[in-house]
Amino acid sequence: MLITNGIYQKVRQPMYTSLWLWVIAQALVLTNWIAGLSGMVTFGTLYFTRVGAEERMMLKQFGEEYQAYMQRTKRLLPYIL
Repeated sequence: MLITNGIYQKVRQPMYTSLWLWVIAQALVLTNWIAGLSGMVTFGTLYFTRVGAEERMMLKQFGEEYQAYMQRTKRLLPYIL
């Protein structure tokens, strides 16, 4: 069953949104810019490696229903991304 209500009405990947916000906040708060930026690079690499595969898996599982869902929602930020 594809869940499209609640937070999923606006964003397909709310967990990744929260992790991006956390990684960015950590980079801004840490006094060591190398550590902060390395966290962003590490998470960014994992994100870009996984998200495409996850969406392909969802398309395979839910087909046209997920395709329609992708067209009416954004991946990370409502109305933007």
